[in-house]
Amino acid sequence: ALGYSHVTPEVLEGMILHGLVDRSQVRAPPTDQASARPEPNEVVVFSDFFIAGLRFPLDPVIVDIFRLFTVYLHQMTPTSFVRLNLFVWLAKTGRVEPTTEAFACIFRIHYQPKTIVVTKKDGSSGDGEPQYRCYTFAFRQTAPSPILVYRNKWPAEWTNSWFYHKIRLDPETNS
Repeated sequence: ALGYSHVTPEVLEGMILHGLVDRSQVRAPPTDQASARPEPNEVVVFSDFFIAGLRFPLDPVIVDIFRLFTVYLHQMTPTSFVRLNLFVWLAKTGRVEPTTEAFACIFRIHYQPKTIVVTKKDGSSGDGEPQYRCYTFAFRQTAPSPILVYRNKWPAEWTNSWFYHKIRLDPETNS
């Protein structure tokens, strides 16, 4: 279970006012819900993903990268979105089309074993095992990489701030 989310309609309103999300695309989980139950056209996201640069709709290459590595949004760390944005920005700045193949030459998927801080119904918190695996994109050792000047460590509680975001489904595959 993810635990009870700290995201409320008021928290989402702040994200809306800052231009991070669109009101019609997000909803906070019910206050009594400790496990994610997204609708078919929704994904689970964490508020720190948006601080790290996640924006919807996703660039098609981002969707393809997730398919290539067989991962889902809710399995990623915020740092993953910093690295995805860096890759897309560098490619487009160099007037090169970003591709999954180029991304896979520079980055690898890295499993991050972790315990998460789970908020219980009574407001207390404790360590828990995530109901999902947690991954990030790491630079391949053979790839030149920039000096790390971005946030690489996130507060342990980032997994407590989850909510639902609508996505556009592929009409052919309904996924």
